[in-house]
Amino acid sequence: MSYLKKELYELISNDNSIFDFIQQSALDGLWYWDLENPEEEWMNPKFWTTLGYNPDEMPHKSSAWQNIIFPEDLALATNNVTKHLQDPNHPYDQVCRYKHKNGTTKWIKCTGKAIRDENGKPTRMLGAHIDITDLKYQEELLEKCNEAALIGYWEVDLVEQKLHWSRITKIIHETPQDYEPVLESAINFFKTGENRDEIISKFTECATNGTPYDVRLQIVTVNNNTKWVRSIGQPIFVDGKCVKVYGTFQDITTEKVAKLALIKEKEKLQTVLEGTNLGTWEWDISTGGLVFNKRWAGMIGYTIEELEPISIQTWLNLVHPDDLKESEEKLQDCFTRKIDFYSSECRLRHKNGEWIWILDQGRVISWDVYGQPLLMYGTHTDITESKNKFELNKQFIIQNPNAIAMFDNNMRYIACSEKWQLDYNIKSVYAEGKSIYELFPGSEEKWKKIHDECLTGVAKKNDEEKFFLADGTVQWLQWEIKPWYIDQSNVGGLIVYTLDITDRKKTEEAFRISEEAFRGNFENAAIGMALLNESGQWMKVNQSLCKIVGYTEQELMQITFQDITHPEDLDADLKLLNELIAGDINFYHIEKRYICKNGDIVHLILAASLVRDENQKPLYFISQIIDITSQKKAEEEIQSLLLVTKDQNERLKNFAHIVSHNLRSHSGNIAMMLDLLLYENKHLEENDVIQLLNTASKNLKETIAHLNEVVLMNTTISDNLISINLKNSIASSIQNLQALINSAHVEIQNEVQDDVNIKGIPAYVDSILLNFISNAIKYRSTIYPPTIKLYMLSEKNHAVLCIADNGIGIDLEKNGDKVFGMYKTFHSNEDARGIGLFITKNQIEALGGKVEIESELNKGTTFKIYFNYA
Repeated sequence: MSYLKKELYELISNDNSIFDFIQQSALDGLWYWDLENPEEEWMNPKFWTTLGYNPDEMPHKSSAWQNIIFPEDLALATNNVTKHLQDPNHPYDQVCRYKHKNGTTKWIKCTGKAIRDENGKPTRMLGAHIDITDLKYQEELLEKCNEAALIGYWEVDLVEQKLHWSRITKIIHETPQDYEPVLESAINFFKTGENRDEIISKFTECATNGTPYDVRLQIVTVNNNTKWVRSIGQPIFVDGKCVKVYGTFQDITTEKVAKLALIKEKEKLQTVLEGTNLGTWEWDISTGGLVFNKRWAGMIGYTIEELEPISIQTWLNLVHPDDLKESEEKLQDCFTRKIDFYSSECRLRHKNGEWIWILDQGRVISWDVYGQPLLMYGTHTDITESKNKFELNKQFIIQNPNAIAMFDNNMRYIACSEKWQLDYNIKSVYAEGKSIYELFPGSEEKWKKIHDECLTGVAKKNDEEKFFLADGTVQWLQWEIKPWYIDQSNVGGLIVYTLDITDRKKTEEAFRISEEAFRGNFENAAIGMALLNESGQWMKVNQSLCKIVGYTEQELMQITFQDITHPEDLDADLKLLNELIAGDINFYHIEKRYICKNGDIVHLILAASLVRDENQKPLYFISQIIDITSQKKAEEEIQSLLLVTKDQNERLKNFAHIVSHNLRSHSGNIAMMLDLLLYENKHLEENDVIQLLNTASKNLKETIAHLNEVVLMNTTISDNLISINLKNSIASSIQNLQALINSAHVEIQNEVQDDVNIKGIPAYVDSILLNFISNAIKYRSTIYPPTIKLYMLSEKNHAVLCIADNGIGIDLEKNGDKVFGMYKTFHSNEDARGIGLFITKNQIEALGGKVEIESELNKGTTFKIYFNYA
């Protein structure tokens, strides 16, 4: 053993401060230097392995490391050592670069402490190395990110009255990089008036009272350019006096201009909507605030002033209770992005006491960084008249002399005529709300495919079809099935018409839509509609189509659809058109592009069908055109977001590897220090505190190993589940918390059976148990002797672990839906962060389980954790 190493052991035994220093600083290497014989220096093995060398091959000489340190850093280190030896109050704390054996650069944080004799003369020096290479790389990455985001840094030293700007801050101000800012003149960059007044006020308040600020103001640069900037300031106080203010400086001109443009677009949209006579609403979801226009209030017979103050409660008070649940479910689908647009039919109570029907539609237009909705915008359309028409249609069905029935989109009866009841031997009251397949067993195989096709918007009919009845007789039926629509695009169900033609078996002319009804649907359709001749010449177009392509109706009459079809889409369209003419198909759908009058490209879905005369000669084509350009753009944005998410996941994975590596280093050093302590103090082996510390060190090492296994997983969690003995895991967690349990005087009863084995990941199971047990200790009763009981419930498909305490409990009526939410706390404990139960719930669900809670204030809490059996 080197005499210096032996001397160090003796020094540690006699001076506790040396041991504390090693414990806090020794991470990636130790060295001990003989100042009286400067060439003699002892380095521990970790010192060399960090730099890629074999410790057995390296001499304990100071020259050994001086050959691989960067020369300029060696000069700085030598100067700092000299100052530290001359003045004990001058710390030796230096970051140096070393050349790794493989040629790469290692950034090392070097700290040292001089050992002095009784006269204060330095005779030895003890030092430690910390590898901060990864942190340096992260600093460089952060600097690049800040540069990309145009975020600079600034700092005001109020003692020295000096102002410092980072490189990006100078770029934002458009000053040269050698520009030296002065506090008095720097304020003048802010635009004269309210911008400059506000920054002076905020800075003064920050420096005087310690109030941080975050403002968005305008500056005028050296080149006389006006920019929007975001300035954040934080104070530093020493002995009650502000000595420094620092913060960030970000160019947000692009963001601000975009927001102002958005406001203008919103105002423009509001103007357009006002012109359409729609009720509009704007909902601040985070605060519950609602803004309605005058038309909305007028729909229900009020003025805006009569309804104030307006909030989400105003809506809840007016909407019919039976419609509220459906509305809330659709809103939730919108908030979780299952659907892009919210749409629901609701009844609102009019001022005169009547109920009116409205179509409530909206979309979330703003989300926070956690993906939670912030702002929603929408419209209300009075559909009372159309609803009344629907009721009239029902009456028309019921009173129709023919056999006719009306079904919803689940093929449940809405109404049927008396003739239908007689033909099929059913009663209307009995049939209403029941499925046609329930009333006619065996019919599903034949009719369901036809019904499903018709529910997509297709009409089907058969002029004559033979049916064999149960008694063997033959019945000929003429039937027709058509969809009926809630609005112009949404199918509400089917209307089925049948006629017994057994006696006459004649072909009758198909039911035709009246010219007036067709014209109304054509002109008022929300989608583009057109009639074209065989050559593709436009014969008639509606205004929706003109709006899509930017041509007037007269301009379109002079050209063909081929003239505005994108060249790459024309062949496919013509091929389907020819098949339609030839009678190979009855209609077709195609996604294609049109070239607008202004040159823009719009993406469309075209549906085309052909009308023929009595001799089957083509008369004209009917085209329905839906603009899906915005949907296409949204798909591109989603793809871009997926790429960003993938990149972020890779960064998180790299971060996890770094944390795992550093934790292993800490764990190893703690274990080394314990071994060193016990080596020199054999009598401490039986000490309770030392035994607890030793157990905690071993458990920490095991936990890190478990975490490392999670980091190294390359497949899904389900592929990495192993069998874990639950009772042993609980015992290990109790042992880890023994010091806390003893200090809190908590009694823990582990009644879990020995043979309970679950499927899990050790790191997750350890985390789950530690969270629940430590929480039970933290929120223990101050009235009764605290107890925690762990036991199993009998469950066929799951191992149900119950963790019950007699602590202070949780008010579930008030907080039941928030217990497992992120950043939710329910007591005034200063250590509470509101993240433990959120993480634990996610870990349990990741293992395929679930968690339930039962709790009562001042009586205790029981958590039920459902694991899968191994």
